[in-house]
Amino acid sequence: MAEAAPVPDSFITVRSTLPCFSLPLIPERPWVTTERLVLRPLAASDLEALHELRTQPEVMIWTSAGKPDSSQAETKAKLDGILSDEENQRSFNYAICFKEDPSKLIGICGCWRLSSGLGWPELGYMFRKEAWGQGIATESLKAWLGLWNALPRQVVGVKCDERTLRGLDGIYENKEEGVLVEERLIALTTDNNGGSKNILKKCGFEHFLTWKDRDSHPNESEDGKGEEVWIDLPTFRYFPGRN
Repeated sequence: MAEAAPVPDSFITVRSTLPCFSLPLIPERPWVTTERLVLRPLAASDLEALHELRTQPEVMIWTSAGKPDSSQAETKAKLDGILSDEENQRSFNYAICFKEDPSKLIGICGCWRLSSGLGWPELGYMFRKEAWGQGIATESLKAWLGLWNALPRQVVGVKCDERTLRGLDGIYENKEEGVLVEERLIALTTDNNGGSKNILKKCGFEHFLTWKDRDSHPNESEDGKGEEVWIDLPTFRYFPGRN
């Protein structure tokens, strides 16, 4: 049964490890190869391929935008934001490419923000529709998690939704203010995105919470106003310290 949406004013502060906020500069981040893929830092030269990705309706329907980019300028603004010095310190994203052509991205995965709507870092990913159903997402996410796990850590205060501390048996790890708890990485999907849920499970995530939220892109009526729609958001967590 879906629970209520997070309420930041009710969050508690715990102590945990998190990647150091002085993340490696984007050009200095390491490349990683897998059986079929190359994971590399994003670059300004990725604009054309990123625009192709972000204009596929089948891909964008699963994103917070909910619709394709209207122009290459819109995509460029998104890419410029990712590559900015400010964003460099709060995200950890990678371009996903086939080994045969490491200059052409087919997807992106990474930590989009170090503090999600639940308080913990959040994972996100998107892949061209032509790459679906081949295990590409699972292969790339597992490689990215290796990079994430290897980042240097520091103990910091984390203001989080106390439900992130609740075990699958309903028992809380410890929700007292200031207590030291295991680090989490959060991932959200939608109830009807079975493929994404399966990918997360294959990569070591566990489903611990489903909550209701307003659809950020409901169908618009003729007068241009969207009807308010509520959707279920299955939420998963990953424990870097266990991997």
